[in-house]
Amino acid sequence: MSDHTENDLIFIRLLRSQLGQEWSVAKPYILEQLPPHIDPKELGKYVDESDSPGIHINEWGVEPRFYAHRDSRRLLEFYQIRSLKY
Repeated sequence: MSDHTENDLIFIRLLRSQLGQEWSVAKPYILEQLPPHIDPKELGKYVDESDSPGIHINEWGVEPRFYAHRDSRRLLEFYQIRSLKY
């Protein structure tokens, strides 16, 4: 867990709190809850918002762990890291 920053933990907790919610509802809620020192653009580090989400390395050099389902657009998690149980 030591390689995760405090910002990582904040985003992951917020994202997990919205799992199953429609992305159009979850995204604004998550952005509203961010502390002022966090850049909202960092959300892209964690969420694949593309029309065909998949596991890949994004512009931040990591695999996004969350995505909006292709059909339902509900927020889902590709996989959970056991060391990050929140």
